Amino acid sequence: MSFLNPTTRRRLAKFQKNRRAYYSFLFILATYIISLFAPFIANDTPLLIKYNGSFYFPMFSFHSERVFGGNQDTEPNYKKLRKTEAFSPSSENYIVLPVIPYGFNENHLDDFTENEFPPTAPDSKHMLGTDDRGRDVFTRMFYGYRISMTFSIILIFFEVIIGVVIGGMQGYFAGYVDLTVQRLIEILSSIPFLFMILIMGSFFGRSFMILLITYAFFAWIGISYYMRGEFYKLRNAQFVEAAKAFGIPSHKIIFRHILPNAMTPLVTFLPFSLIGSISILSALDFLGYGIPAPNPSWGELIGQGRERLSAWWLIGFPSFALFSIIQLTSFVGEGLRDAFDAKEKNSLK
Repeated sequence: MSFLNPTTRRRLAKFQKNRRAYYSFLFILATYIISLFAPFIANDTPLLIKYNGSFYFPMFSFHSERVFGGNQDTEPNYKKLRKTEAFSPSSENYIVLPVIPYGFNENHLDDFTENEFPPTAPDSKHMLGTDDRGRDVFTRMFYGYRISMTFSIILIFFEVIIGVVIGGMQGYFAGYVDLTVQRLIEILSSIPFLFMILIMGSFFGRSFMILLITYAFFAWIGISYYMRGEFYKLRNAQFVEAAKAFGIPSHKIIFRHILPNAMTPLVTFLPFSLIGSISILSALDFLGYGIPAPNPSWGELIGQGRERLSAWWLIGFPSFALFSIIQLTSFVGEGLRDAFDAKEKNSLK
């Protein structure tokens, strides 16, 4: 970390000393990186197939049933194919499935007995049970975590860019620029977010991108308030006045001189923004206005549990996962807030 300035190194060291925040950050980072490889960990598509001396990788290319001795041009059911005589233990052919051999949208109705109906409680095959369509709950939670985190990270990226630019312009130029933009923000803030979701969904359909764009249209407002205040405070600082005296353009003063000194509220705001993004996505999925089916989500599983209160696992496990991620992220936010706080905390003994 020698490329970082002493202040940043001191703040990172202070954050690392906060074990609760530091380990929470490592856990969230590690689980999200693992979730990015979800198709290789939990899937009903094989990682590798050896058939008649040739190797096939179904995850990367399509192979019809005819390739493996079938009669159809469609993709085969690999689990049924695995049970055929061509892939018997005595043959040299084999199919390698992921560690968790369940797809996020794969139903397991064929595994149920005659008097058994989904959803089913946790057992040796499905450690978190199945949902109302016989799909593995753990797999859907695993994929749902990846979707929630990816959605939130992309949203925060746009939220920061828009909020910093607009808030910085308001605080730096002040006057009529600030008043005009502030009136527009007040108008934008008065628009009900849920109504916009419904309107955008009715015009363009429900999708990941539509939901992301609609939410990003409103999410930057909170950060712009923070940046506006910081730029107002720093615009008359001596180093800014010196930069103006040297004839440095305004955009360079904003991004090279003021912004690095206004990062503290921005950095401490990000974890709590992540909490808000995950929570709102889960709430929209719960209400049926979020990511469209059959995409997995924690809110959708909790919504299933609301309709089937006897299926406690549909409410319990997703709710616990949602609570855990929100709690761990809040620990990270508290740790960053303390690390970037200029005032040291003193305790009396």
